Amino acid sequence: MRKTVFSILIVALASLPLSGCANLFGIGSYSSKVNYNDTKWCVPRKLKRVLNRVSRRYGTVTVHSTKRWWFENWRKGGARNSYHLNCQAVDFSVRGDPKSVIAFLRAQREVGGYSYYARTGHYHIDTGPRRTW
Repeated sequence: MRKTVFSILIVALASLPLSGCANLFGIGSYSSKVNYNDTKWCVPRKLKRVLNRVSRRYGTVTVHSTKRWWFENWRKGGARNSYHLNCQAVDFSVRGDPKSVIAFLRAQREVGGYSYYARTGHYHIDTGPRRTW
C-alpha cells in the first residue's frame, strides 16, 4: 500500500509543469530567461548560475560574447590575457539601473572580474580574481 501511494505521488509530482528548479504548488517564484547570441557551451556553470540570478532579478539577459579567438579578442580591443580566450568570461546586457546591477554582481561569490561598459550598455563578468576596472 505504501509503495503504491508513494508511486502515485511521484507520478503526480513529475507531471507538474516545472521550469528549471521551479517551486511546487506555486509557492514563491522562479523564472529566468537568458538568451545567447554567442556560444552557450563555453560558459562555466557558475557563471550560468549568476546569469540566471540576474535574469530573475532584472529580467531577460542577452549574452553577447563568451568564447573569443585571439584575433576577435584583438579586434574588439580585449586584454591580451582576456578570460574570454579560455571560456571563462561573459559579456551581457540586461535592463535595470547599472549601479544596482553592478552591486548585485559584486555580491555574487562566483564572480571574479566585473565591469559595466556605459558606451555599449554591456556588463562583463568572469571567473578570475576579484577585481573591476
